[in-house]
Amino acid sequence: MWWAGTVFDVQGAAVAGNFEILTEEGWDDVHIKVRGPKPHEVMYYETEGEEEGNFEFDAAMSGDQSICLTNSHSSDTRPIGFAFREEAQELLTGADLAGMAATEENVGEMVTVANDLTQGLDMLRDHQEYMRMREEQHRATVAKTNSKVLWWTCGEAFILVAMACWQILYIRTFFEVKRYV
Repeated sequence: MWWAGTVFDVQGAAVAGNFEILTEEGWDDVHIKVRGPKPHEVMYYETEGEEEGNFEFDAAMSGDQSICLTNSHSSDTRPIGFAFREEAQELLTGADLAGMAATEENVGEMVTVANDLTQGLDMLRDHQEYMRMREEQHRATVAKTNSKVLWWTCGEAFILVAMACWQILYIRTFFEVKRYV
């Protein structure tokens, strides 16, 4: 089972992304690849057997960047959350800084820190979305299990009441006095 999708068609763009496998078991057989455009298909990122991860790369060529998710050892489907982001370009350039009192070096460091914070917040938001999806799956599993437990308990209660009635009837016949005339 695999899926491939388009990311960006921008040469030289800094691209970041992350993925997380949303099931508890079976994540060790999932293979993830991030590739550049055809015909060269430069491999930017590849991993196998990781439950979650982050990746960054600079798109070397113009064209459709893609991700390939493979579930190699199992026929079961595995829900996987993933995100791609084109990293924010620098907001200020050297020409913008000419009339300002701050030095280009100080402002450049601040822009770098701001870009890192933006990327971190994007990844945090993605991670929270994955956790919500995982919680929803777990909640559905718990509801299903509780329903099954309820039905088994009702069945058990019915069987116990039936056994008690049968025992009363059987003991009653045991103590009956039979008269022969």
